[in-house]
Amino acid sequence: MSKPALYQKISKVMGEVRYLSKDDNIAFKETKYKAISEEKVTSTVRESLLRHGLIILPVKQDHKRDGTLTTVDTEYKIVDIETGEYEILASSGTGADTQDKGVGKAMTYAYKYLLLRTFAIPTGEDPDKISSAELDAKQAAEREKEEAERRKREEYLNSITVPSVIAAKYTTFYGKPDGMKDWYAKCLDKSMDDAAIETWLTEKLVKKNGGK
Repeated sequence: MSKPALYQKISKVMGEVRYLSKDDNIAFKETKYKAISEEKVTSTVRESLLRHGLIILPVKQDHKRDGTLTTVDTEYKIVDIETGEYEILASSGTGADTQDKGVGKAMTYAYKYLLLRTFAIPTGEDPDKISSAELDAKQAAEREKEEAERRKREEYLNSITVPSVIAAKYTTFYGKPDGMKDWYAKCLDKSMDDAAIETWLTEKLVKKNGGK
């Protein structure tokens, strides 16, 4: 289906936003480089979109997480508000985060590059190799931290002796001793003493046996 009005307006935006210089300085250990912020890209392109009666709407998003990396695959619809003509635009992005901000970071990256690529906006030198080095360094540091925490936890669990009464009741309630030390450690982490832990298990066993 021909969409001349939409494509003409996209062309006009491309003509107006010819170049965007980097406005952000990134530093990570020995790695330093300049980048362009999502705020600058979005605010600059937005002004041109408004002038020409174009809007961009999110219509689909899928994401997956692998360790500290979250990748999103997105689809946006660019619409000419005067004619109703539209086109579907696809983009992807990856964000690194150890908590719950990975999706947001990935979507920010995906949207920024959606605008840069859709309207063919040059930004100068390519920082991808440098930013990849930064990401590799961050991932290595995070893996080292996680491994150190794992070893520390393992040493802690090995130092723990579960009282025989608690061990017996745990095995009776759960049907097997698997995971007992880890469970016991978590109880201690919650400031429960042996008496409180034994009482909790006793109550669970009573309920399991129908109150007997």
